[in-house]
Amino acid sequence: MPPLGIELKRLRVERKWTQAFAAREIGIQQSYLSKLENGQFLPSEEVIDKLSLCYGVALTEFIPQTVQAVNPLDRFTKVSAFVLLLALLLWLCAQFELFYPETYFTYQAKQAQFWVVNVTQFYRGERFVEGDVIYEIVGERRVSRFENRVILVLSYLLALVGGVLLASKRFLNR
Repeated sequence: MPPLGIELKRLRVERKWTQAFAAREIGIQQSYLSKLENGQFLPSEEVIDKLSLCYGVALTEFIPQTVQAVNPLDRFTKVSAFVLLLALLLWLCAQFELFYPETYFTYQAKQAQFWVVNVTQFYRGERFVEGDVIYEIVGERRVSRFENRVILVLSYLLALVGGVLLASKRFLNR
């Protein structure tokens, strides 16, 4: 089967029309017809209808099928993969305490008659100086944060949903 451009040129020459006359009969620009005949453009449905009407031939069979139908199962796979990836990302953020640190460091310093205690979420070394006070680390404490537990539960739920989506996609493929 010849390409559309060759078929258009054959039909025009068969009728002994010039490009200018054919373009006027079809209702398009001559330069556009020239590009169609040379295979530089693919016509829209409206132009195909005009060409078919003018030449009296169904030209749809000469149009290459470039439009691929979107497979809903492919979209299903992409959505489930995204959900699983989001679940993994949330799990990593909660596990490595990226948003809400769970480790607190206690520093202590003797100043005059009393002890100064500084509790912070950031490790500042074995000793650090703040103003004229020298703090030394006394210990660290792990506190389970509610926010991290919520993120973990959310990541588990998303992983479950993603797994169910993948499993149902495989079930639908049968």
